[in-house]
Amino acid sequence: MSFTFVLLLLLLAGLVLIGLALTGAGSRDRSHEAPPRLPGHDVIDKRAKRENPDA
Repeated sequence: MSFTFVLLLLLLAGLVLIGLALTGAGSRDRSHEAPPRLPGHDVIDKRAKRENPDA
């Protein structure tokens, strides 16, 4: 095999992998799940509880 042929095959394989990553093929659908809670994002919840503890 020539070097150019191998290089073209690697380029093609890379483009296919990029295409699969961009389309999300094989990933699970998590649209029904709540987004993850990040550290520090509970400040709003704590303030709302402090202002209205009965809610």
